Amino acid sequence: MSFQVESYIFSIMERISDILERRTSPGILIFDRKNRLYYCNREALEMIPDLRRPSKKGKEWTIQVPLEISRLCRQLKGRGKEGGRNPGADSPHTLLQRDGWPIFSMQAFFLGRDETQGPLHIMVLIEKIAETHGIDFEKVQRDHQLSARELDVLQLICEGLANKGISERLCISVYTVKDHIKRIMRKMGVSSRSQIIRAAK
Repeated sequence: MSFQVESYIFSIMERISDILERRTSPGILIFDRKNRLYYCNREALEMIPDLRRPSKKGKEWTIQVPLEISRLCRQLKGRGKEGGRNPGADSPHTLLQRDGWPIFSMQAFFLGRDETQGPLHIMVLIEKIAETHGIDFEKVQRDHQLSARELDVLQLICEGLANKGISERLCISVYTVKDHIKRIMRKMGVSSRSQIIRAAK
């Protein structure tokens, strides 16, 4: 095996190792139809310490759902029962940003379906967004063959803007933003906004 091939394999292995080190398990929250928290995994509690607070009695813990998460669930419900047929379609997405906290990406989906009452539960996935400083956007554009407009959208995703914010900044429709994001995901081989950011690193 030539030195050039060995060097190439070593650089790939280093990159894979770096990706695996940065990867974290998502936080998962599941709510019932009445917006009561049905399930919460350990990762969600670690990501959002505010979820778990001492009760007024001081001995027990209570769950306090941040307003951003409640708003995300209402937004999903506002889109009607169509999401129950296609859970991943156009699911609402938002960022949770607090002083002194990392930035978290949150996305809501319907889970299960009752023919008479619609979706049974709502699942909220929470992922920590990697630090975005130091991204070599020119290299990302070359590596993934992104168009100039796709690169603009990628940069704004990395700044934490939602679809509406991107559409306002670039003076394009939200539907066009969604199309650009789908193409970026396909070219980068990822399936979520937080994965886009991680792949860009």
